[in-house]
This record gives sequence, C-alpha cells and structure tokens, in this order.
Amino acid sequence: MQAALQKLPWNDLTPAAQSKIRSVVSGSPLFHRMTQQTVYSDPEIHQFLLRHPDLVIGFWEQLGATQLSLREVRENNYVLRETGGTAAAVEVLYRTDSLCIVYAKGEYRGPLLAKAYQGDILLVLRTHYKRDEMGEPMIVCDLDTFIQINSLGADMLVKLFFAQLAKVADSNFEVTIAFVGQVSRAAARTPNTVKDAAEEITSVRQEVCADFCDVVDRVAMRFARRNQPAPLSTAQQRPQPVAAQPRVRQQDFTLTSRPPPEWGMDHFFETPKSDVPQPPLYEPVRFEDRSELAVPRVIESGQTPPRLPRSQW
Repeated sequence: MQAALQKLPWNDLTPAAQSKIRSVVSGSPLFHRMTQQTVYSDPEIHQFLLRHPDLVIGFWEQLGATQLSLREVRENNYVLRETGGTAAAVEVLYRTDSLCIVYAKGEYRGPLLAKAYQGDILLVLRTHYKRDEMGEPMIVCDLDTFIQINSLGADMLVKLFFAQLAKVADSNFEVTIAFVGQVSRAAARTPNTVKDAAEEITSVRQEVCADFCDVVDRVAMRFARRNQPAPLSTAQQRPQPVAAQPRVRQQDFTLTSRPPPEWGMDHFFETPKSDVPQPPLYEPVRFEDRSELAVPRVIESGQTPPRLPRSQW
C-alpha cells in the first residue's frame, strides 16, 4: 500500500484532490491490489470508455446484465446507484492515458448490515500499452483499491469477509476489462452493429454516442489496414525476363559415311543392277522446329520409311 501511495503524482493533484485522497488513505484503510488483467483492445476504444464509464453501464443496462446505473451529472462527476439501495457520488480526480484516480463517497445498504453505513473508496488504475508479436494492440491494467469505513462495527464486518469481497472485486474487474476487449473486437469487425447498439442507449448524452461512433469507424479502419494483404515488392511486381530458347535450325541430314570394309556390309550400299529405278535407301529427311522437339516429316505424317525388297537383301 505504501509503495502504491508513493507512485501517486502528488505534485500534479489539486489541493482538493489531495485532501480527498488523504481522507481515504489516512489511518488504517483496507487495501487490495486486484489481479492484473491483459486484453486485446484498441487504445482509443479503451481511453474513450475510461473517460465515459456511463457508456459501459449503458451497454450493460441495454443487455439486462447489471443492477447498476451510472449517470453523469457534470464533467468527471457521476452518481452510482444499485437496486439494493447502495448509492455513491463518483468523481474522477486525475486522468491521463496511463493513470486514472477515482474517488467515491457513498453508503451501503444490504443484507450484511442492519443499517446503512458510509464509507470512502479510492481507485487507482494504471494502464500499459503494448503489442504482441503480430502487431496487435494489447492493454495491461493494474487496479489498486483503498477502502475507508466510517463505522467500527461495519469495519470489523468488512475485514471479516474481506477475502470473499476481494474475490468478488477481482471477478468484476476481470469481467469489465474483458468487456472492453469485446467492444474493441466488435468495433473492428462489425462496426455498424456496435454503432447501432450505442445509438439505442438513452442514459448517455447524444454527443457522447456520436463521438463513440466516430471512434468505432477509426478502429475499423485501423484494423482493416493491419490485416490487408502485404503489397508486392517492386521486384515481385515486375515480370522476370524469360531466357530465350535457341531455335532449332532446319538442316538436311544425309547418310554420308559407310561402315568399314571388314564389316562385310558393302553390298548394302551398292547400286541395284535392275534397270527399274529404285528409291534411295536413305532419303534426306528435313527436321522442323516443334517447340522443344525436332520431329522429322516422315514420322509426323505417319509414312513408313522406305525399305529394300527382300530379293535385294
């Protein structure tokens, strides 16, 4: 608790804000640091909902998922009510992109206590922004809670059940941060659905809803830019030159050589003694270019190569 108090920006706080903080942290207040929460969320969505918490409660009321109501009475000031009778005046004392300090003063009415008791609460929310290995934005939230009960009997009862109350607070904090992530994902993928739901909320000022719709459009545009296909490089866009294939020149191939005399094959090359003209044993064959293969005409046309009669073998 002392380490959390030392991190507060005392020099940047107004005297009134310092007085309210000291009224909570003086003496022996109850202190609880909630479990750190990490969620995928666009930073602009997170900051807007943090500046307008009544919009979050408005979504919950529209879904029928809460018994709370939060109404803005003036800038940075709200009235919180719960159906069981609990009410509180909430004031934002200090707010930046990474730090938000909230003070609340109210009374509790419920089954744990026979009568209403008053108390003060101080919430210190710290936010860190980072990106994962794929470049997607992430939000890391740490929340410190200071509670000052103004009644001895109620103070003892709260301390007795403080462990159970801390678990409930951790669960509520987890649900709230997760809801911010859900709104961010829906705004990125289905912006029109989110804008339609925001426009139906009647407990929030119309200008706030209009500004939120503009934020949703920007979130959707950023998401589309992050997930569009990467453009091809200049080298990939230009067609690579294809190496020219050497063309096969048309040539006449004629058998001009004869086997050695010792082979005993000279009679195959002797001129026939018949007076009837005989076709030559080997005709010049012209090869033509057929892309990669040079096909002789005689084979291409299906003709049978000339052969000598058996009597002349």
